[in-house]
Amino acid sequence: MEKKIRDYGQYTATAFFEDEEFVRHILNRDADAIAYWEQLIQQYPDKRLFMEEARTWILLLNKQPAYMPATDRLQLWDKIKNEIAGYEERRRRYQPLKLIFKWSAAAAAVLFSILILREWTSHGEKTYATTFADHERVILPDESVVTLNGNSSIHFLRSWKSDKPREIWLNGEAYFEVKHVAIKNRLQQSDSFQVHVSDLALTVLGTKFNVRNRRGLTEISLLEGSLRIEKNGPEAFVKILKPGEAFVYDSSRQLLTPMERKPQANKAWTTNELDLDGYSLREILEVLEDNYGYEITLEAPELAGKRLSGTVPAASAEDILFVIRKVFNLKIKRNANHLIISQN
Repeated sequence: MEKKIRDYGQYTATAFFEDEEFVRHILNRDADAIAYWEQLIQQYPDKRLFMEEARTWILLLNKQPAYMPATDRLQLWDKIKNEIAGYEERRRRYQPLKLIFKWSAAAAAVLFSILILREWTSHGEKTYATTFADHERVILPDESVVTLNGNSSIHFLRSWKSDKPREIWLNGEAYFEVKHVAIKNRLQQSDSFQVHVSDLALTVLGTKFNVRNRRGLTEISLLEGSLRIEKNGPEAFVKILKPGEAFVYDSSRQLLTPMERKPQANKAWTTNELDLDGYSLREILEVLEDNYGYEITLEAPELAGKRLSGTVPAASAEDILFVIRKVFNLKIKRNANHLIISQN
């Protein structure tokens, strides 16, 4: 007997992602299920893209190894409760040691109070920010790692709720190494990690990617895993990136286009290098302004579009200035943080 198609009129990619029947279909691929979902596509052709997006996420999640955080507050609390129960049992058995156990109970109460205080102080917003020419490595509550470039900041809630995505807000540039926290075959929206930058939401499960938000442009470079770019409101769109892809979003034109530079080049700064492939002289000077705090006047505008290739050290601005001065035969006059660049 043919199975009746349910009402999927309101389903989005997230709804398919959380639908256990759809998940089983993607992972098991039995004949009856295939026929059912093919029939559904015929009845709801507008849901095909949502189903394909959910399928991408399900397969990505299923092949990733589950990650268990090193610390677990619930396990710690269970351990404390067991210890308190042990104290009470021994108190009943050994009355002569009554005073000692009173002290132990008091110590357990103090420990409980410390846990409550730690829980209370974990709420609220946490912010990290770097100064010009500075890098900072931040370990998030789920043990994901964010490396901030100079003149950049992130903020997030100190305590992430278990029923919602892990969310973080970025200004500037950062490299993300996101932990995969989902339990195998348990596919929930709360397992995802979201980065809010400009007017975009970047959603991942477990992956490595670089995001640079400067001068109204947001560059997104994916090295591992899968990443979903979503914009709501006017000119809304959804784009799923695959490893090795890089895109730039122009907020003024609300336009997402592929980038010339490859993801590996865009994360070179994390090892104090600058990969010059795809950079014009103008863009290199913008890096010096955005990351190192210089104000730059180029008195040879005809050179602005010239391009370089190769990788140069970038532990300091002096390394970059040395290269462009030698390659383009430039004269650099310095007045505090103001650089005036002209041809020799």
